[in-house]
Amino acid sequence: MSSYHPKGKRRMRAAAHVGPNMTPMVDVVMVILIFFMLGSSFASPDWYLTNNTPAIKGGLNNVKVQKMPATRILIKLTQIGSHTRASIAAFQTEDISGQLLKWLQAKKKAAGKKVQVLISPANDVPYQQVITTYSDCVQAQYTHVAFSYTR
Repeated sequence: MSSYHPKGKRRMRAAAHVGPNMTPMVDVVMVILIFFMLGSSFASPDWYLTNNTPAIKGGLNNVKVQKMPATRILIKLTQIGSHTRASIAAFQTEDISGQLLKWLQAKKKAAGKKVQVLISPANDVPYQQVITTYSDCVQAQYTHVAFSYTR
């Protein structure tokens, strides 16, 4: 006995099986998803900052705080043409590696050990001049040297 299928049912059955096989793509997506989930679990300790403060009621009352030096020297560096000018209170020089170093050494002898030097370069000052000024401060044996932006 032969089975008779009308034309409409035959086309419907054939149309139901048309299309690419999605199983390999789903497998690849799942493998990638598992890979990223596993990778993010290894990186999760990097999301948190460690805190080394003691968890005691009194806090840090028994720890001595290092105070910043009371005397502050502000060195303003400005660019004038092709020269860089260092200005400190009433002292100005364009000879950064010579006169500035001598002035800093003399000020160090007069002020003592607790002096903070703040170097404040303008935006157009070459980086080499900032490094030369910092080097002069180190040669004059200042221990507290910091950088600031020009206000």
